[in-house]
Amino acid sequence: MQERKWLTLSTVSIGTFMATLDGSIVNISLPNIQQAFGIDLPTVDWVVIAYLLVVGTVLLPFGRLGEVLTFRRVYIAGFALFTGASVLCGAAPSAGALIGFRILQGVGAGMLQAMGPAIVARTFGVHERGRALGLNAISVSVGLSIGPALGGFLTELGSWRAIFLINAPVGIFAILWAARILPPEERGHGQSFDLRGAVLSGVALFALLLALTEGQAWGWSSAAVLGLGAAFVGVGAAFLVREARARHPMIDLQLFRDRAFSAGLASVVIAFAGLFTATFLMPFLLENGSGFSPIEAGLLLTPIPITTALVAPFSGAFSDRVGPRLPASAGIAIMCLGLLALTQLPERFAVADLVWRLVLVGVGQGLFMSPNSSSVLGAVPRSRLGTASGTLAQMRIDGQAVGIAVSGAIVAARMPIHVAELTGRVGQAAAQREAFVLAIHDAFVVAAVVCAAGIVTSLVRGPVSRERPSEAAVRDLGA
Repeated sequence: MQERKWLTLSTVSIGTFMATLDGSIVNISLPNIQQAFGIDLPTVDWVVIAYLLVVGTVLLPFGRLGEVLTFRRVYIAGFALFTGASVLCGAAPSAGALIGFRILQGVGAGMLQAMGPAIVARTFGVHERGRALGLNAISVSVGLSIGPALGGFLTELGSWRAIFLINAPVGIFAILWAARILPPEERGHGQSFDLRGAVLSGVALFALLLALTEGQAWGWSSAAVLGLGAAFVGVGAAFLVREARARHPMIDLQLFRDRAFSAGLASVVIAFAGLFTATFLMPFLLENGSGFSPIEAGLLLTPIPITTALVAPFSGAFSDRVGPRLPASAGIAIMCLGLLALTQLPERFAVADLVWRLVLVGVGQGLFMSPNSSSVLGAVPRSRLGTASGTLAQMRIDGQAVGIAVSGAIVAARMPIHVAELTGRVGQAAAQREAFVLAIHDAFVVAAVVCAAGIVTSLVRGPVSRERPSEAAVRDLGA
């Protein structure tokens, strides 16, 4: 029935919110964690890095596992693991234990993120899927928006442990709610889980994400980064060979022949690379380049997720009527314009000068996200919704990592050039500060060029050719 569909969406939205929140709430408490355990900065950074690496490693396997064991089981198990690991994080006796528990928490978050879009796509028919995904996108934006502020409030009110322990009551409620609302499912008949393929994909993705995450710190030409790159290529090739020969592959390579699927995945990597260039570099620009405090910088960045949350439901509903190609392509184009506008931000700017540029980026992201996700999920048969959902989430993580890595490399490469150009015309301190700002502007230009390529990948997607899976799911639910 109609009410059951929206209740199902509520369970997915809670999981999406918690997984997203936990990726953003921790950063503000890192200084307190560092002081509590008496550890150095590189060590405390792994409280964040370990979580993100694990999430990015397990999305593909859990997407497939949901097809074999049922989405409901994997989703509820993920919630239970996420909640239990959160309690363990809050009670961690040492930094090593905290990082270990964050790994467990990342596994649970990966299960939630891999299953969420699949459950939505299975539940809603073709004429409602975009709207439902757009409403679910609000959870992502809210999690990103309130994470830093809530983390600061909880740390100030209690301690850093509170940012993890608060997940316990919410998680228990969410598990009970999901168990009550999500309908029973039958396991995939004749399906088996490709454990060897899962291991190969996990190793390859871990190597790639670790290289992108630590490349700037270790040096892009260091033995560690080059070795990780070689491991990604070698193990990734072995994974593709395995999947081509497996009777029940973890990911059906034939899916990539569908332009709606492959172009949608390419577009999401590009869009999130551009978005995270902005969100990664803007705090440095605001704090180091313009002298804002961390709290002020955090507040100044909220226009992107707030605007995305406002636009995404409407763009999703619009794509249900006209198809995903137009709104998704327009969204990337507007993101491109927003990034170019950021390159023209004056050194001494009014808040309004910054806000309208960030709103432009947020409008583009909101226009793009829901239609693109609907296009990817609508391009696969029902039996492969888990794979499509996990792959879509994986591409978002990869795009984020690429955006952060490329933007950091550009700033590091361009800053000495700008310093040399400015030295002699202004003082040394002023040259360093101005060169830093100019190098960030260079990174925004590259991000805009990348987004321009995303317009092409979005436009070349063909019409979604297989709309039956979600409609069949609605009938199964008795809607």
